[in-house]
Amino acid sequence: MKVVYKPGNAYEEINCYDFREYEQGIVLHNEEGYNIGYVPHEILSHIEPHPEETVVFGSEETLEVRGSGGEDGTTEESNSDDEDDG
Repeated sequence: MKVVYKPGNAYEEINCYDFREYEQGIVLHNEEGYNIGYVPHEILSHIEPHPEETVVFGSEETLEVRGSGGEDGTTEESNSDDEDDG
């Protein structure tokens, strides 16, 4: 992914594999999990996935990742209009 930030008058970017968010900013990691940078929230602009990291929502693969089905293959539904039996 690409982290874009603006420390001054121009935007800069850092390519990283992963990041972890903390109270004051984000720490960037490489593929081995080592810290490769830190960006405070005040200068963070946005984070962009690389084309191969893009997720298409609504695809079958995304639904499997999100866990749309139960252990037995059924889907869970929530209905706020259900009445209490008691």
